[in-house]
Amino acid sequence: MNPVDFIKKPKENIMSKDQSSMLFFKDPENKNKNHVSHVEIGVPDPIEELQKLQNRPEPCTVLAVITTLVILVLLIFALGALGLHDISAFKWEPKPQKALRIMLDLPCQTKECVKYSAELLELMDSSVNPCENFHHHVCNGFNPRKKDFERLMKLINIQEKPDHRKAVNVVRRMLSKCAMGKTEEIHQVGRLSSIILPGLPFPLLNNSWTKPSDPISTSNSSTTYSYPFLTKILAHIILHNPDDAGFVGIKPSSDSEFSLFVVKPFSPVLTNFKFRNMYDILKRNAPESSTNGMIDLEFDRQRQLNDVIKLQTKLEKIEFKADPEVVNLTEIQRQMPIIDWKRLIDSWIPNGYAHLKEKVYGFNTSYYEEINAIISSTPSETIYNFLFLRFSFKFLRTEVASDLEDTCLHQLSTTIPGKIVLYGSEEPEALNLLNGMLHTIKDQLKRSLATLKWMDSRGIEEAQKKFNKTKTVFGFTGEDLIDELVGKITPESNYISTLQNVLLWQTRNMFKSVAENNVTVFLNSEVFYSVEKNEITISRALLHYPFMSANLPNYTNFATIASKILPQMIHIFDERGRFYDSDGNHRNWWNTETERYFQIIVQCFDGMMQNVFGVSVSIGWNAYDSTKEPYATLPGIQQSSDEALFFYSMVKTMCTSDPDNVNEALASVPQFNSAFKCNNGTKMNPPTKCKLAS
Repeated sequence: MNPVDFIKKPKENIMSKDQSSMLFFKDPENKNKNHVSHVEIGVPDPIEELQKLQNRPEPCTVLAVITTLVILVLLIFALGALGLHDISAFKWEPKPQKALRIMLDLPCQTKECVKYSAELLELMDSSVNPCENFHHHVCNGFNPRKKDFERLMKLINIQEKPDHRKAVNVVRRMLSKCAMGKTEEIHQVGRLSSIILPGLPFPLLNNSWTKPSDPISTSNSSTTYSYPFLTKILAHIILHNPDDAGFVGIKPSSDSEFSLFVVKPFSPVLTNFKFRNMYDILKRNAPESSTNGMIDLEFDRQRQLNDVIKLQTKLEKIEFKADPEVVNLTEIQRQMPIIDWKRLIDSWIPNGYAHLKEKVYGFNTSYYEEINAIISSTPSETIYNFLFLRFSFKFLRTEVASDLEDTCLHQLSTTIPGKIVLYGSEEPEALNLLNGMLHTIKDQLKRSLATLKWMDSRGIEEAQKKFNKTKTVFGFTGEDLIDELVGKITPESNYISTLQNVLLWQTRNMFKSVAENNVTVFLNSEVFYSVEKNEITISRALLHYPFMSANLPNYTNFATIASKILPQMIHIFDERGRFYDSDGNHRNWWNTETERYFQIIVQCFDGMMQNVFGVSVSIGWNAYDSTKEPYATLPGIQQSSDEALFFYSMVKTMCTSDPDNVNEALASVPQFNSAFKCNNGTKMNPPTKCKLAS
């Protein structure tokens, strides 16, 4: 669970089990005795005397033992039913060894298996010990750009879906414009003015720019500057590139809730060489009026470039370390007052602040305050140059690319039309296969729910009801809106303006989707669980090779479900789904004891440096294991069990994920140790393993 981003909501006052237990038990009533035994009057009981002679226990002894046992059983049952467990109840215990699944004599021989195995072997690094860093062991050879290029070129053939054909049409036209673009066209067709809006200051290209001589305030050796154009520049950048606005990024929640998060940009750092190349391109193509006297000022321009590079170095040193707890927009505004957040959010969609102010969150981190301190103490000249140089690189990287085709493909693969092409049309066999496997997954989840130790029986019943009503949808809406782009790509339009139109279109639709609680393709998610609708949407990107295929062994298919789909299904009953019941009503159906024990589990995971994503892995494996069918190994990896191949396949789908999160999740899964026999105490086999469900 990007990592663990719980959105805290007000708790309801619910009677705890300790408070309500008195409703289930009554004090015994005092009753008068109507019978006096022989023992009470001192006369030996003949039956007891006979039993003594026969060395049998006396009836009263038998009765006492039976009564004691019954009371103990009832007490144990009551304690379990009431959820009175200590932390040991939430830790994994090894299960008895069972018979191994039958392995077929020959490995899988379909062409999909041969290709899948070759891809896996190309990724793997055998020099890395899987018990020390399994993600690195599997993904060390991963090259995301190469993968996207291969898929894009293969899938660019028109497929059955009408929206796919339209997306291919847009991609082809954009690719053609990109490949034929020339540097000298920038100024001729006004491409530069579309990147840097008139009226916004870009000191490096503005001969009339006057560096502010006086800071806004100076105290305790700290200087603070004013930035009248900062919010407006950020608004322009975010509308085209929300992931990277220089020192902040705006990311939609990838699951469960229609929310936006303020994060540190994940874009790679621009090198000194790239900054200077970008400046040279911009300088050559800037309007003449802004470059008059540029030779006389060249020394000052180099100083400005050096200041930009120094600023980037400072910003990169700030780590984005965050607790799972999130903070609302008010707290972000307090920590980053340098940005006018209301004005910024209003620029995203009409009346944006009113629609989105309750949906913008940050994390409990010092990042925002540290960034605010650096920006506040940096001259506006350097800030504006830094933002526009990075933003220009987004559009003009083809001008400095050594391989133009690769660069064009990389840019297009990040657009919605490019992603629709990459998704391709679902394979009918894969769709049928997934439907069948989902039944197995749901059966396993139901069994898991029935045995939860941290949730009371009423909560388990509500979770089961909610799970039974969960709707599964295949394919995100919004692809049909591709028609809006077709008319904007005219023969006269150049590549830069076309790319800007596409990015602006998809960004505004992303903000609109969040504001209106609509699951669309603009959310950039492969699987999305809506807690409000109790609905799971699965992208067709997963409904074909290499994620799902009837021609691959089932452990590879279940591995995809474990890594991509199950984490969303867990939200049905976890701390996110707790606020919506089976009928879709906003109601906290956890009681106080359930919440308390859930926090014990979370503390266990935190304390053991493990990740709750491991529960999805365990459920995925147990679901596959319940099928009991013989398996074929992958060619070239015949020595591995299906258990090991399940984990290899799963991590193969997660090479772009954070390595620490993946490793921490696997460290909490006992089946991983069963597959790789890691020594006790190694990174991937800690002595204590935490458990949320199984």
